[in-house]
Amino acid sequence: MRKRREFLVSFLVFLFIVALVCGSVLSIFSFVYYLKQRKQQDAVVSSLEKKINTLNDRISKLESSFGPNSVFDKYISAANFLSNTSTDLERIVEELYDDPTTGYLRVFVMGQENVWVTFRKGDTVYFSRELKPGLAPYKFYYFKTPAIQTQYSLQVPKDCTIVIGKPGMVCFLIYGVGTKQHPTKIVTWKDGRVNNLESDFSLYIPK
Repeated sequence: MRKRREFLVSFLVFLFIVALVCGSVLSIFSFVYYLKQRKQQDAVVSSLEKKINTLNDRISKLESSFGPNSVFDKYISAANFLSNTSTDLERIVEELYDDPTTGYLRVFVMGQENVWVTFRKGDTVYFSRELKPGLAPYKFYYFKTPAIQTQYSLQVPKDCTIVIGKPGMVCFLIYGVGTKQHPTKIVTWKDGRVNNLESDFSLYIPK
């Protein structure tokens, strides 16, 4: 009976020692695994931080490049200025230049509403645009090509048709051949269509 108790005690002590050793081994393994995972996690976090910092630097550069007073902003402003200046210069040139050997007409829109005006002959459309109230900047040359070409100088056939979106709201200023700066006559057209520019306006066109 005594031996049996001693064996049982020895067996329990052995189990305790085995459990203690296994627990220590598992604890060491878990600690090593934790250190490995922590190292990998730190590496991932460090990589993400580097990528975030790189993206922040790129965003800062983009903001400095495209923001107010940036290089691109100055380029855009300069391009717009040059474009507007070019347009304004063309308009000034068109207003100042006048060749008495050519004949042209201009359109004046009365009232306070825009009016759509179209110059065409058959299926060919030479001009079709909504014009604002006042004197339109365009010159429609019906006799000879102007010596100076701008975006405001448009050549149309002498027998073209003119379609007016709002009849009675448009005046035509006729600058006949041989005149300079002042219109030969002013025509207010009551209908919505001018069938033939030359005959309806009684234009003088040298042969």
